[in-house]
Amino acid sequence: MLPVRLIPINNIPDNPVICNMQRTGYPDGREPALPHCPICGGVCETVYTVSGFGVIGCDICVQSVDADECADCFQ
Repeated sequence: MLPVRLIPINNIPDNPVICNMQRTGYPDGREPALPHCPICGGVCETVYTVSGFGVIGCDICVQSVDADECADCFQ
């Protein structure tokens, strides 16, 4: 009978998916692309558009103002 050669567990490399998850938190090793506002360049969740004009801003660079407090609405 031939002797069985044992391989130490410490020398077995982890699966590449496990290495990527430990290093970056994502299985493919790349973080997902986040949406950026084309106006201010900030990372945003909502982009506002106007028909015929395209993107006017995002939830970071566009402000909501009450019409009663806006002088432009009474001209």
